[in-house]
Amino acid sequence: MSYSLEFSEAVFATLEDLRHSDAKRLRQVFLRILSLRRAPRPSDSEQLAHFTYLGFTGFRVTQGEYRIIYAIDEKAKVVKVARVLHRDRDYRELDRI
Repeated sequence: MSYSLEFSEAVFATLEDLRHSDAKRLRQVFLRILSLRRAPRPSDSEQLAHFTYLGFTGFRVTQGEYRIIYAIDEKAKVVKVARVLHRDRDYRELDRI
């Protein structure tokens, strides 16, 4: 069974910025996000120790220079994508979510 996806406004803003700067990376990041529908916990995903999003445990996957931060609602079968961060960005930004 596949999961549905929910995006935060911050994700839309990041994807929009990528659209203007690098279409190839936008495509790669977006395809990686879409792949979470079928496998929300791929082998390279990592659980984030001190991060929850909307009450759910946080995870991250990497796509090139970007980190996709998300949570999984198992009951509703929803992957909630919280942020897409460049690897140079600090994870402390997650405290502001």
